[in-house]
Amino acid sequence: MLAGTDLVATMAERIARRFADVAGVAVLPLPYEVPAFAIDLVHGLRATSNPVMQWFVDLIVKTCRTI
Repeated sequence: MLAGTDLVATMAERIARRFADVAGVAVLPLPYEVPAFAIDLVHGLRATSNPVMQWFVDLIVKTCRTI
């Protein structure tokens, strides 16, 4: 449950553990098996032609690979 609420959050365990102490919440296993899934990043054509946008897309991809 989310601290101070009656809500429950489901998220990647690695992310949950990073915030568990700060948020004051417990990280518990799901009561069912979660199948593997893919995450896709979809962006417009400007992202490939604009160096700043390409840098940002690359940063998102690189960051997501570490979590």
